[in-house]
Amino acid sequence: MLAVVLSAWLQYAADGAPQVRAVVTDAACPMVSVDGKDVTMRERAARSPAFGDVVCTATISPKAKSVRVGDRALPAPVHDPRTIVVLGDTGCRISPLRAQACDDPNAWTFPRIARSIAAVHPDLVVHVGDYLYRENPCPLLARCAGSPHGDDAPAWYADFLTPAAPIFAAAPVVLLRGNHEECKRNGAGWFRYLEPHATTTCAAAMDPYAVDLGDLRLVAFDSAIAEDMTTDPALTPTYRRQFTAVKSMAHGTSWFVTHRPPYTNDDERTAMDGALAPFDAVLAGHIHFFAAMNLGGLPPLLVNGEGGTQLDPNYSAFLKYAVGDLHVEGKVFGVAENGFGVYTRTADGWTVSLRDPDGKDIAHCTLVKRTVTCP
Repeated sequence: MLAVVLSAWLQYAADGAPQVRAVVTDAACPMVSVDGKDVTMRERAARSPAFGDVVCTATISPKAKSVRVGDRALPAPVHDPRTIVVLGDTGCRISPLRAQACDDPNAWTFPRIARSIAAVHPDLVVHVGDYLYRENPCPLLARCAGSPHGDDAPAWYADFLTPAAPIFAAAPVVLLRGNHEECKRNGAGWFRYLEPHATTTCAAAMDPYAVDLGDLRLVAFDSAIAEDMTTDPALTPTYRRQFTAVKSMAHGTSWFVTHRPPYTNDDERTAMDGALAPFDAVLAGHIHFFAAMNLGGLPPLLVNGEGGTQLDPNYSAFLKYAVGDLHVEGKVFGVAENGFGVYTRTADGWTVSLRDPDGKDIAHCTLVKRTVTCP
């Protein structure tokens, strides 16, 4: 009997190459059809007590035009993206005392957002981290009764793999790790399903890598274990080494993409030592709304953390928290509404359209010559 494909997508791996991933029910990985020719998928992760599935993977040519796993047609690799969707912080939060109503599409909006993203027909989708928020049993009287929880297959399907299916069918993805996916929280599922590096063994901090997409380079940085205000001194050598590598990665138009806004504490800024200066923009999540700001001497910061989890509407607190004593040029522009960002290439830069969960345009910004402008 052929394996049943539970989920499949095309993501960019840490070597910058497009990689097909498939989650299946059977121990034997299926073939992936690439331009009509079968390519063997290898096993990435076997069954375990917490994960009763098998994860398979295959690197394919960046020139591929037709990709299919079983009965699922996947998007082809992108060469020169004109439209990029950015989102993050998508899961349904279940905490010990209160929770979102995970089955209410108006309370947890990520399934609606995923369908609206597919309707945009983007060339690429970038998720800036935090996928699994169902970390606790549903509290008494909360509207999430029966929800799976914890770092296991049912919770990962419920919070991300299943609702993300429209995105997977629409565009290749670049996936960043969030603090919810650090080892002591949901690291097993992250490394099993989504980690761009080849390893499936959870590690505290993975090395940065670059993805080249025509004349746009994305440099992905794992900030899962970074701290918001201070840094564990034991981590300083790791971040110094990684930011030293980042210094040489900016090439042409380059975006630094990570989960936590990287300007949040003095320790991290010291470790950066000018590494971000050559970049055109910094894209992050972690804070649960959209925000955009220009910072003197540093690339502008755009935060897309509004992808479905509970929002953080306090802009004034965010300003102090996110950039500390850095000089902010003008005001922080923010929108406290669930949704996603559509970044569209123009003749001189990019426009950023903020969309609500149903895809309605609610605000516009421009990103031109290392400056973000929001009317």
